[in-house]
Amino acid sequence: MFPLIEFCQTNLSSGTEVIMDRIEQMDDVDVMVSSCLSECTLCEQRPFCLFEGERLSANTPEELFVLIKASLKEWHEEYM
Repeated sequence: MFPLIEFCQTNLSSGTEVIMDRIEQMDDVDVMVSSCLSECTLCEQRPFCLFEGERLSANTPEELFVLIKASLKEWHEEYM
């Protein structure tokens, strides 16, 4: 069982596609792209994703990647 990270198809154009590609290279995570995550206001404003259902957002894609990596570390400490 690996943590699930969900991305919104529309938000990929805000730079999260590069982050998603980097995360998909990891062996210990599941990645899913949805047509809409019902976070339209946030989606218009900044890069975001859902990590195990919890919303993560940042000002830049790189900041989002840092948040995801920290969440992955916490998840692995708790569940592995």
